[in-house]
Amino acid sequence: MVNNHASNTQLTVKLVTTVFAISLGAFQFGYHMAELNSPESIITCQRDQPTTTPYKHTWFGSHGFKKCIALDPQEFGLITSIFSIGGLLGSFSVSKIADKYGRKTTSLLHCVFFFVGSTLNGLGNTYQSLLVGRFVAGVGAGFALVASPIFINEIAPKEYKGLLGTMSQLSTNVGILFTQLLSLSWSNNNQWRLLLLMGSALACINFACLLCYVDESPVWLSSKGFKHDAFKVLHGLRGGQYSTSMNEVRSWSHAPVQESEDASLLEGQTEEPSSTRRPTVVEDRSVSLVTYLKSSEFNNSKLVSTGILVLQQFCGINSIIFYGVSVLVKIFPQHAIFVNCLITVVNVTVTTFSAALIDQLGRRPLLLASTAFMGFSSIIMAIGILNTNSLLSVLGTFSYVMFFAIGIGPIPFLLVSEVTQPEAKASAQSWGITMNWLATFIVGFIFPVLKNSKLGGGVYFIFAFMCFFSSVFVKAFVPETKGTSSYEEVWRE
Repeated sequence: MVNNHASNTQLTVKLVTTVFAISLGAFQFGYHMAELNSPESIITCQRDQPTTTPYKHTWFGSHGFKKCIALDPQEFGLITSIFSIGGLLGSFSVSKIADKYGRKTTSLLHCVFFFVGSTLNGLGNTYQSLLVGRFVAGVGAGFALVASPIFINEIAPKEYKGLLGTMSQLSTNVGILFTQLLSLSWSNNNQWRLLLLMGSALACINFACLLCYVDESPVWLSSKGFKHDAFKVLHGLRGGQYSTSMNEVRSWSHAPVQESEDASLLEGQTEEPSSTRRPTVVEDRSVSLVTYLKSSEFNNSKLVSTGILVLQQFCGINSIIFYGVSVLVKIFPQHAIFVNCLITVVNVTVTTFSAALIDQLGRRPLLLASTAFMGFSSIIMAIGILNTNSLLSVLGTFSYVMFFAIGIGPIPFLLVSEVTQPEAKASAQSWGITMNWLATFIVGFIFPVLKNSKLGGGVYFIFAFMCFFSSVFVKAFVPETKGTSSYEEVWRE
């Protein structure tokens, strides 16, 4: 019995590579989130950065593409922020698609949105084309941030849900870093369009990987009555004993189990192609977003999903990612892009390290430690900025990013599926990510106003308060999900 269990919970090559392919959606989100940071002044014609080849002799220059697009700060600000509006719309509308057509189909769709948006951006010659391109890419990001965590959660063994669940956040950070590394070479007159068109290439790669290599979620297949296909996919991903995979598929089903069917599956005798096999008739129990929000049955899920994903942003991380660099640039004026990369390297490194700890230490301890130490780091940052102390500013910034990456950064996205009933996972993820986008927009809009007011660096005292409040929220309302395999297990007293 022990051997059977162990053999079924190994991280197989098929499982790891499938998670990698799914996580490319989050990678693209990170890439698009950071793609405009470094080349902003070049794109908007504020800075001329020539190379050895005159622009008119390049492919873009000889085919009628402008060297830059004259934009004022308000226009560029809208181009940047409309990505969040697209993301909010995408995440709010995707749950029904994910439940009706499947996780794989939804993932393929986000690649299409990323490709169209990136192509419009890279080949755009007008303010309007950039605006539309960023919005469309944002819709793709909304789809990806909902579909990818659900998909990974549904194929991961319970012993590795924490490790594999953090791959979405890790991939987002790596996507940001990849953009910044390319910016070191491509932030110039001749190549800034390549930086935007790289998003099109990434979308094509992701689409091909999903289409040719990744199977549909076994949980979704089972919910639609395709138990045989669910069994085949699950066993192909996990390996181990056939009976163990069959028992897990059986535990998802709300339809009566046919013993003869189970026997034929275990003996490998059923070889009827998927295209001709009829599904077992089962009741479609997937929950719409409206039902999820109205029904008290899902109150536990709504409280945790909304609270943890809103507080993740209200702790102020985007003030560091998008605006905190400006504080460091005053200290290191010649190394703006390098400092930006260094912050992201710290984020990626610590997220990678923490991934291995989530299934060992649990979600709650890491969330509590993360939010508490982020609060102390925010206080150090506030004191450093208000007193123009470079040492405290740098120490506060880097320690804040480190503790964000340990807990409140990666864990909320995997937690939503773990605290929600199976039939409502897509709606819960959709609602939580929508609230996350909304909180991102609020922080991004309000922070510059407060930072440039009399409050100045004192705004980080507000973020410190929100970090400590987040600790209280986690302590009071967030259950430990480590090692659990069902909603009932998570919420039992």
